[in-house]
Amino acid sequence: MFDSWYFLLRGLQLSAPMAYGALGAVYSETGGVVNIAVEGMMLTGTFFFVWGATLFKSWIAGLLFAIVGAVLISLIHGLATITFKVDHVVSGTALNILASGLTRFLSMQVFGMETQSAVNPYTPPTFLRINVIAYFFIPLAIFTVWLLNRTRFGLRLRSCGQNPWAADSLGVNVYGYKYAGVILSGIFAGLAAATLYPHQWIDAMTAGRGFLALAAMIFGNYNPLYAVLAAMLFGYAETLTYFQNQIPLLSGISPILIKAFPYVLALIVLAGFLGKTKPPKADGVIFEKGEG
Repeated sequence: MFDSWYFLLRGLQLSAPMAYGALGAVYSETGGVVNIAVEGMMLTGTFFFVWGATLFKSWIAGLLFAIVGAVLISLIHGLATITFKVDHVVSGTALNILASGLTRFLSMQVFGMETQSAVNPYTPPTFLRINVIAYFFIPLAIFTVWLLNRTRFGLRLRSCGQNPWAADSLGVNVYGYKYAGVILSGIFAGLAAATLYPHQWIDAMTAGRGFLALAAMIFGNYNPLYAVLAAMLFGYAETLTYFQNQIPLLSGISPILIKAFPYVLALIVLAGFLGKTKPPKADGVIFEKGEG
């Protein structure tokens, strides 16, 4: 029998990693830094969560480790793109590769296994069978809308993404705000990692969810609330794979096709909306103080 209530809750759980990733990407790109390293930050965060939780026997320590691990990757991205003026896409691609190799190496050193960690018994508490951290992405999306539109920090961050040279002429620390946006993307990637699968780290376990988070951000037109709703669309599409046998219309379809559905949906969304969205005008543009 189809359990509609659990379907809604399960969809919320599966949406959370992409929603947090999308929110983090919004902060980074609002400040003008393209961040396709969300996938790598999430993967790093998943390993650091298990490492920290098992090391200190506390899920809170795991959460802090996840945030620190993801922020470290985000800082490397910031250093490369903001300080050393590396192309944003090149930096993000390199960091995704680095995260894959780094987590395998650390897993071998810490757990003695290259492709998976030991099982972690110290996971976040659940409410209605769902990881409690998964319930906070909608309130945080609303908070982000307020922060970006109603506060000095948000307005200055947006100005750095729209016209950093004008912001610089008004005394705004453009480099500082760009770093702040990138660091916030790392914090949200850490939250995403804590909701993905905190019981164990497995190589490549993010399975493209970081890229789906970017697709959600684009589909949501760089608006935090819309980006989260788009992430929920992908999340509930993924939820169908767990309820296939309970839905008569899907029971006769190959499970492989059902599992591919969220990614196909993302491609359709990007094909239809990529040219219609409006990113910040200076998103991905190399900023040099005194030029422009």
